[in-house]
Amino acid sequence: MVMSGQAQKAPETSPPPSPLDLRAFLPAAGDLQVWEPKPDFQHFKGDDLFLYIDGGAEIYREYGFKQVVVQDYQDKKGRSITLEIFEMAGPESAFGMFTFKSTPKGRPYGIGQEARLEDYYLNFWKGLCLVTLTGFDAGEECVQGLLQIARAVNARMPLKGSRPSLLEILPKEWAAASRVIYFRGLLALNNIHTFFPQDVFRFKEGLAAEQDKFKIFILRYATPAEARQRFQAVHAAFAGSSAYKDVKRPMENYFEATDDRGRKLYVQTCDDHISLILTPTATDRWSIAWRISNDFTMLSFRICSGIQLKKAWIPTYVGTTSGFPIPTAAGAPGFARGSTSASKARPLTFVGTSLPLRE
Repeated sequence: MVMSGQAQKAPETSPPPSPLDLRAFLPAAGDLQVWEPKPDFQHFKGDDLFLYIDGGAEIYREYGFKQVVVQDYQDKKGRSITLEIFEMAGPESAFGMFTFKSTPKGRPYGIGQEARLEDYYLNFWKGLCLVTLTGFDAGEECVQGLLQIARAVNARMPLKGSRPSLLEILPKEWAAASRVIYFRGLLALNNIHTFFPQDVFRFKEGLAAEQDKFKIFILRYATPAEARQRFQAVHAAFAGSSAYKDVKRPMENYFEATDDRGRKLYVQTCDDHISLILTPTATDRWSIAWRISNDFTMLSFRICSGIQLKKAWIPTYVGTTSGFPIPTAAGAPGFARGSTSASKARPLTFVGTSLPLRE
């Protein structure tokens, strides 16, 4: 539906009312230099989103869409920039949709809580809102127009929010150097990587990170008991699927498999999570094993003990079990340092399993 009206000043009160008056965030002509709002704006809420986004509304709904306001701006040459302000279910949803729509190829800007400009698209999130601007080309005039309108929206938007706590689990080495996507359902997960077309995992929330063609997935459940129960079903699904082979489960809370492209998959559960690491096609099994063990060890410590690992604490390796090098705890706080003595071995509880630790 199309509504007419003049943009209003954003309210100064906090917390903001729900639902938000998104019209208050629309920049007026006086807020801009060469860009002016066209007379009419559009407003969609709930299932009306399908009238506006043909074929793309489902992903917004999965993330927790509430409403969107759409305003076109034009300059004196008749060129247009489209502004969309989405109200989502919460800051986690707004952040998640931002990570889904933007990529590391985009140029970061200090607008809102995070902003990225890629070609002639600019996205930023702030509080429970996702803001998307679409220009007419990637030229300098268009880019400056996108930035000008985005900053005007940001100035009218007295909102704030926090990133999902799930991101705190991800090792800093991955969070800083890879694309990280926070997701809330199967549709987003399958857009990142399709393990199964059906909803085998049934998670509450998840994140995916990619670095050097390696991918980490962390799926969170409501309780540890639910995660353990779902892990049994996930293992059964992999073991019964023709798309995977060499499914081995040497430990109660861990299994590995190989997909039909030769990529190795490592899966484990701990506390209220299931975590997965997907490797590239294996050409050098030793280098693959070292890299995966390194990141999986860091991830496991982070999930199960909350230790903030430093690079100096990355374990050394003294052997292999089921394709995984065995980690020693040399240099990690709270653990005995390594020694060359092979006669002194004691069990180390490592992600709920016993692995020999050299003392």
